[in-house]
Amino acid sequence: MVDALAGEPAAQHHIRARWDTQQSDDGVYLIAERDGKIVGQTILLRRSKYDELRADADPAEINALQAYVRRQGIGTAIIRAAEAIAAGEWNRSAIGIAVGLDNDQARTLYERLGYEPWSGPQLLDYWTEQAADGSVVRTHSAPCEYLLKTF
Repeated sequence: MVDALAGEPAAQHHIRARWDTQQSDDGVYLIAERDGKIVGQTILLRRSKYDELRADADPAEINALQAYVRRQGIGTAIIRAAEAIAAGEWNRSAIGIAVGLDNDQARTLYERLGYEPWSGPQLLDYWTEQAADGSVVRTHSAPCEYLLKTF
């Protein structure tokens, strides 16, 4: 995957970070494949990256869900796989996901799958963009809504 993104250092670092999270046992890197091609991915974290959630519901967390082809069940399949790990292998009682305030399609999918708005405050999502050498180029942030599903 890293080699396939040779011209995209930020994407390469993103993939390496997900792999490192899995290697440290803090999460599982889920990759969806169809006909030999990667069609989606996410990282399932054992604990939320948000302090507010860890202090409250303390859910497992789906982070940076990507389905490269829309409306073909890829996002749903990735979410179902994440839920199975969180509830089954990890014996967690809840799973959550942050969604951008302007991402109505994703919010609709999550709500259809049983996710409900978290009762806590609106969160500020943050992520970094890195150069080829791993240095931080820019830090991004945006308000988001957090959705939670209990098992």
